[in-house]
Amino acid sequence: MAAGKPFPTKAVLVFAGVILLIRLSLYLESSTRFFSTALLAAVLFLYVPVQIYWKRGLPSWARVADPRRTFGTALLLVVAGAAAYSLFAWLPLPPELSPRGKGFPVSPALAGHMMLLVALPEEVFFRGYLYDAFEENGWEPIIPAALLFAAGHVALHPTPYRLLTFFPGLLFGWGRKNSGNVYAPVVVHFVFNLFPSLLGGSA
Repeated sequence: MAAGKPFPTKAVLVFAGVILLIRLSLYLESSTRFFSTALLAAVLFLYVPVQIYWKRGLPSWARVADPRRTFGTALLLVVAGAAAYSLFAWLPLPPELSPRGKGFPVSPALAGHMMLLVALPEEVFFRGYLYDAFEENGWEPIIPAALLFAAGHVALHPTPYRLLTFFPGLLFGWGRKNSGNVYAPVVVHFVFNLFPSLLGGSA
């Protein structure tokens, strides 16, 4: 721990509790067709920040002070991410690390799922709430938020491939820092999740 900087223990415990609830819900989902873990996860990721900021007022990351900067940040990260993903998919990696075979046909339903149940709630939680928790305690928030982002993915579906979510997590954090809001990382996260389908990773 950095000297003189309090660790945001409460926020990390909230993160652990949310991940535990989602993990437990996976067992419930497997036993009934009337339950959606994805929906529960989205609700939890959005509900926690709403409760935190209800009395504090609208957080700064919910405003767009500079639309051009936000658009430029998102565009830069999408282009850089597409180049990095294409290179990564081209490498002769073992199946457990390769993105190939992890894509799905793109459809309006898939796009809506990726935006409303994945990109938006996850970025509000990780690049909104958790990012703020570290920053308010004097920590540089990009790396710890990315570490928790990757840890959450691995805890829910333990595979070596999901460890790699740390790296896009860094880019999402930089997107939050450079744009000043969560909208740039939300858009970038959404597009990144479609890369396996759009850029041939499903071949």
